Amino acid sequence: MMLGGLVLAVLGPLLLLLPIALLYFLFKRLGLGARFGLSPVNARLLHLAAAAIAVLGVVLATYLPGRLEFERLCDALAEPRILERVRTEGFFLDDLTANSFGQRYVLEEGFAWFETHDIYKRGQFVRFRKSDGKVLIEPAAELQARYTVKSDVEVRGNSIHVSRTAVSQRAGGRLLAEAHSVTYHGGPLGMVLGVHGLSHCPNPVTAEGARRFDLYYHLVREVLGRGAS
Repeated sequence: MMLGGLVLAVLGPLLLLLPIALLYFLFKRLGLGARFGLSPVNARLLHLAAAAIAVLGVVLATYLPGRLEFERLCDALAEPRILERVRTEGFFLDDLTANSFGQRYVLEEGFAWFETHDIYKRGQFVRFRKSDGKVLIEPAAELQARYTVKSDVEVRGNSIHVSRTAVSQRAGGRLLAEAHSVTYHGGPLGMVLGVHGLSHCPNPVTAEGARRFDLYYHLVREVLGRGAS
């Protein structure tokens, strides 16, 4: 299944050859070229050009609205906002990937621990902490964290996904920082366009995009691990 999805993502545009071929034979059957008095060779070229233009026109019409909205969101959200920096050893992580991807905060980002929901016991919490280079998971009867890191993804129209990471005080909810990542999947025909219709923001291929992406990815460390206590 994963291999098939990868092949489709890379070679998906080749599927556009099918409607182009169907339209080509339709135009040929209708004698479109003959109606213009063209020679057989020129008639075939006309049929092929008309078919390709029709299909690519549909693709462009479905791709552009989402792309324009993606560009607008990038202009508005690409730059992370840091309102205040503090220093703390740990925090509460409200993230569906806390048990897996979230472990990077203690293994790589320099935090001693983080607390999160217990995925096995509704309404209870656990604490992840680093010990001798390993991550230990233990019950957290009482939360110690003063700050909350919340990550979520909003699925918008036109196949646009907006990821947001926000850092705030756990008591009162005062915002300390937020950063966004926007992904455009190519619109209604995104599956056909595959990687060729995929766009990301911030885009790390540019110097400014790399700076913004690095700040987005390391936002928690920047806000909770490098400020003045």
